[in-house]
Amino acid sequence: MSRTITKTVQLTHKFLTALLACMALSMLSATQSVAQDAAAEPGRYRPQGREIARDIGREFDEALYEVRTYDPEPSVAEFAAATIFYPLTLSFAPPSPAVVLVPGYTATQDAYDWWGPALASLGIVVMIIDTNTPRDTFQPRKQAHIAAVAFLRGENDNSDSPIRGKIDTSKLGIMGHSLGGGAGLAAAEELGDSIKAVVALMPYCCELGQSFDGDYSGQSVPTLIFTSSVDTVAPPATHARLLYESIADNTPKAYVEFNTGTHNLPTNAGNDLPNLARFTFAWLKLNLDGNSAYATTFNGDLSADLADKVATLDTNQ
Repeated sequence: MSRTITKTVQLTHKFLTALLACMALSMLSATQSVAQDAAAEPGRYRPQGREIARDIGREFDEALYEVRTYDPEPSVAEFAAATIFYPLTLSFAPPSPAVVLVPGYTATQDAYDWWGPALASLGIVVMIIDTNTPRDTFQPRKQAHIAAVAFLRGENDNSDSPIRGKIDTSKLGIMGHSLGGGAGLAAAEELGDSIKAVVALMPYCCELGQSFDGDYSGQSVPTLIFTSSVDTVAPPATHARLLYESIADNTPKAYVEFNTGTHNLPTNAGNDLPNLARFTFAWLKLNLDGNSAYATTFNGDLSADLADKVATLDTNQ
């Protein structure tokens, strides 16, 4: 009898341990869950990033570059780490435009590293950072954006950096997901014309739990905002759409709302990375390079396939 009781207690303990573990995992945020799953996938040169770049290059007749990575050691107070993806260009080639990407709440750079080969393959340097802690809030992420832009400028002058002289510092942009996207708009307002584009990916408007009651009428940096009609973490009506409408009409802006896609749409596990990258690349070419041919991506007719996927596309371009 005592052996049976002991065995039953052991099984019950194992069951409760497993149950508690499952409950703990279910309490993690959606962003954190996807970030961990994505981080488990091997390799920086994710096939989808390179393949997406190849398709975009064919569509827009853009050159495709080999990509290299560089892990600087930033000794700055505002962010913890970074990975730089850069196109391998000839020594006499003109410097490349560049963007900084700041993760969402609880996420790390590993969740977004498809962006590196996707954009760098098309000639745009990408620096993806880790915030000081994954749970850094709105204001620390805003400061991380600003510091990351300054750091990237410094790397362009750093004699020990493989990207020395490879960046056109007059063609810089910032990107951010979720809380990093909302903070990106605040950073852009402060950075002003020292940057040329901001891309807010499923932006969370404010500090956690707060409602948007401000405006970005003074934000003059060309802004592209992405969202999804079914985003339950940052619903468009109280986040992305409000942010878009608060930006002055004389600031170049565009708003793309997909029919489907969770809040983690921009991560490695996103369900429509090709179209996300296509719109982003077009916005960066339009505003970093000043290539007006890319405006038709936003004000032209959508293909039948894309029209089925996009609920709303607004722009003043």
